Amino acid sequence: MDILGVEGPSLCSYTDLAEFASPSGEKIAKLGYSDCGATANWQTGVSIVDVKLGKEYNGFFGLDGKPENLKVLWTSDMELTFSDFPIGKLLWFSQDYMSGVKVKIETSMVHKQIQPMPNNGSAD
Repeated sequence: MDILGVEGPSLCSYTDLAEFASPSGEKIAKLGYSDCGATANWQTGVSIVDVKLGKEYNGFFGLDGKPENLKVLWTSDMELTFSDFPIGKLLWFSQDYMSGVKVKIETSMVHKQIQPMPNNGSAD
């Protein structure tokens, strides 16, 4: 943590869970979660590392809580897809085109999660 230019201990801990290499191995998606204490829930995040440049890009995707059933899949060397998570847990979703990777949410999962409740047929 950096307060007024003075480096101090972080209040949050971060746990790396998994790494997913792109088909060529030139990029790595890193999945993990942070824990900032008893008054905050875990937050899951994904960062992308450009292996050749040694640069890490953050802030692509965030979920409230631990990732549980989240799937992270490289569909090509330049496209990463997230699926199998409750859409209501999504905290942020962003693109960083400097990373050279397009990230997306699997649309079949999104539509399944946000469909309206069926009408029971009664007219009030």
